[in-house]
Amino acid sequence: MSGEEKKIGLVQIKVDGQLLPIKGFVQDFIGFAILGMLKSLRDVGPEPKEIEIKIKV
Repeated sequence: MSGEEKKIGLVQIKVDGQLLPIKGFVQDFIGFAILGMLKSLRDVGPEPKEIEIKIKV
């Protein structure tokens, strides 16, 4: 990347209602991975502002 490094905004993970503490590197890793997958989908615009994912197991 030239110039400024891109950063992901806030990434939060809750397990059974409890917020997990995650460092900036992990937030960027998770955020960019999910953003990359979603951008490849036909119905997702090029610059989404907020993404919400909920997984029930």
